[in-house]
Amino acid sequence: MDEVLYQVNKQYMAAAENIDGQIDDKFNESANDVREANKNGASLLKSALCFPIGLTMRAEHVMDDGTKYDVDDIAYWEENVTLGVDMVPDYLFAEDNDGGKELINLGVRNICLLGPKGVPVLPPPNYVVHFNSWIINVEGRIDEFTLLDADNECHPNPMFGHEAQVYRREEDTVYDPYDFNKTGENIPIEFSFTTGTFIVVPPGVKGIGDILGGTTESSSEYGNILWK
Repeated sequence: MDEVLYQVNKQYMAAAENIDGQIDDKFNESANDVREANKNGASLLKSALCFPIGLTMRAEHVMDDGTKYDVDDIAYWEENVTLGVDMVPDYLFAEDNDGGKELINLGVRNICLLGPKGVPVLPPPNYVVHFNSWIINVEGRIDEFTLLDADNECHPNPMFGHEAQVYRREEDTVYDPYDFNKTGENIPIEFSFTTGTFIVVPPGVKGIGDILGGTTESSSEYGNILWK
């Protein structure tokens, strides 16, 4: 590893000196301005071409009142934690048998509270607006959820120093790693929640509401997503 590091530094410094010499030869008195422009351009690209591979957080040991321990205190502890997250379906897409992408929708049901045309605000013929509101039920499932600790709680690796510690949640049978006895069944992460919305439109004959599906409309997946 020391030899690899030495060779990388040696080649890098030789290349940097070569570039620096070429700038001096080609631009003469403007060489420093060129270097400054290169530096600014590199900084711009660095900020623009950024690929988020994890979220770095600072973990600290604090007292009950929220104050931090001093560095010399026995209970002092401070480190950075870098976490990466992945999941399947990826952005609600999954591959079909032909290698294409199939959108995996959430299960959604909306219930119209005020009927197909809503409610006119002020009596006819002087409508100001039509008003309607809905209750929306949402349910979903993450078939495979992966959390990677890539900073501190990691595993030694003879080639790269360490590997991330990985926690994976998916549908599977769980066995004790020592005696291989079955300890339970793991199921995917599921979630459901209820929200609402309302819409106000100008006055008109049609109003605002649900007509084709009645006052209650559901997606094809609703009721079939959560673990049974």
